[in-house]
Amino acid sequence: METEILIFRTSAVNGQDIKRIKKLFKGYSQINAWNVDLEDWEKILRIECQDMKASDVIDGLKSIKIYAAELL
Repeated sequence: METEILIFRTSAVNGQDIKRIKKLFKGYSQINAWNVDLEDWEKILRIECQDMKASDVIDGLKSIKIYAAELL
């Protein structure tokens, strides 16, 4: 399968949020790599994945009280 890049604006603000995201993403075998740029004003989350929908990421993040919107 082809690797896709999904990019989101998030409400993550600190290292504690990153730890919660890390714990969540351990459950997603489709995610190859990810990072959050906390220096960017939009707190950009970049995900390298295969066969994953943006809505699945948004719903997962919402479950840990982090809000995200896909950037197209």
